[in-house]
Amino acid sequence: MSQNSVIRLSNGVEMPCMAIGTNWMGYAELRKILAAGFRAGFRAIDTARDYGNEPVVGRALCDAMSEIGLERRDVFVTTKIGNGQQRTGNILREIDTSLENLRLDYVDLWLMHWPYPGYFENTWRKMEAVYSQGKVRAIGVANYDIRHFEQLLSGEPEIVPMVNQMEYHPLRTAKPLVSYMRDHEIRIQAYAPLCRLVPPLRESVVLKSLAMKYHKSVGQVILRWHIQQGDAMPVFKSYNPDRFRENIDIFDFALSDEEMAAVDALDQDYKYHIESVNCPGY
Repeated sequence: MSQNSVIRLSNGVEMPCMAIGTNWMGYAELRKILAAGFRAGFRAIDTARDYGNEPVVGRALCDAMSEIGLERRDVFVTTKIGNGQQRTGNILREIDTSLENLRLDYVDLWLMHWPYPGYFENTWRKMEAVYSQGKVRAIGVANYDIRHFEQLLSGEPEIVPMVNQMEYHPLRTAKPLVSYMRDHEIRIQAYAPLCRLVPPLRESVVLKSLAMKYHKSVGQVILRWHIQQGDAMPVFKSYNPDRFRENIDIFDFALSDEEMAAVDALDQDYKYHIESVNCPGY
């Protein structure tokens, strides 16, 4: 697996295997980290309407691409619909707002940020309509569990979500959910992929021994675990431009099947983020 590895979605769209997170960041810091990430080799970014900075991301993205010499087709852009937009219901209009904010003609991946109770099934039908118009290349969801997928799919939608962005890391491997998703060809975008290196990860004997063996950091070992699965894109955020060179430097080694299983075994069903805080009724 190389730096140019991609994850093929169910509709054939190719998604880069790693992405830069942009949440809650201002223009100056975003411009710096996007340029650093692009120089290091990253070709995907993640944002959302509810991060409150979609227009800032658009400006920083355009300026960073120009600085590095990238074309629009070179960068895979994900954004999302928030709960407020689901309640309002003007989903066909919301994509135009996001495109204007991001200064783009299309979005590569458009996600429903939450399975907002009472709204998410109707939102999905409207997202399908936007997809048919060609304004987005792929559609998916975020923070869905099996019960949400089952409820959505029981309505026999035209399109099965192509991606689920979810908290995913060695302390939360979510085996039943991931198995369900793989059965339905739903790819993983992993937020909090390093779980901020909380002590059970930072001090893990397994991860530290692997880091020593491969002359890598614990974070690099975890990211290698992600991308080696073949259908999981880690999305991470950093204010340190140098971090992007480190985090993409994971393609010169491979974990064995036994080592992958040892990392899997760290699972504690631990969540850094609690869904109900952002999605009442979750």
